[in-house]
Amino acid sequence: MESVALEHIGRWCPRLLELSLIFCPRIENSAFLEIGSGCSLLRTLHLIDCSRITDDALCHIAQGCKNLTELSIRRGYEVGDRALVSIAENCKSLRELTLQFCERVSDAGLSAIAENCPLHRLNLCGCHLITDTGLTAVARGCPDLVFLDMSVLRIVGDIALAEIGDGCPKLREIALSHCPEVTNVGLGHLVRGCLQLESCQMVYCRRITSSGVATVVSGCGRLKKVLVEEWKVSERTRRRAGPVLSFLCTGL
Repeated sequence: MESVALEHIGRWCPRLLELSLIFCPRIENSAFLEIGSGCSLLRTLHLIDCSRITDDALCHIAQGCKNLTELSIRRGYEVGDRALVSIAENCKSLRELTLQFCERVSDAGLSAIAENCPLHRLNLCGCHLITDTGLTAVARGCPDLVFLDMSVLRIVGDIALAEIGDGCPKLREIALSHCPEVTNVGLGHLVRGCLQLESCQMVYCRRITSSGVATVVSGCGRLKKVLVEEWKVSERTRRRAGPVLSFLCTGL
């Protein structure tokens, strides 16, 4: 799709509710000015591998599409905190946010979202600048969170999990694979507070051992799925899990 096509959509589709753009590297920021001006009812926006989109495009959307409830951005390499601050200030109904491999997003932008948008679902996979500080803001600002993907956040550790355990009692699904600083201690804090937890993915977390896996299995009465390396599951944990869990081991 070219920019001109998106501009026409903005001008002639005022009742548009959902827009998904997948691998559209030719679309320029200016096209989103038309979407923001003409599609005020937009509720869902997916921007997948649209590499030329920057903060300017998201600011146009935020200022014009204030009914947005779901925003998904994957590989938005030029999208950063300025966009998130604008979304936080304008899109107070936002409930679902996906920022996969948005490498310029930091704690500042995430904190603005957490303060203004009571999220239910949040995916931060691969946002390398996010630290415990950003996830602490989420835990304190989004008590209704039910889904969190914090995979490939390499500098996030146990402080974040402790805050999530304290602040997100409704959490049902968490993915924390490839988080090298998370330990068994953090998992203990998480499961003590998140009693509704049904799914936990923790593959390639080098500091999580069989003891941490056992803590999750024994501490979460509603658990249905654990994704973890097979060698980290003790015989006792296998027996305790019984038939309740599906896909306990990945065979890795």
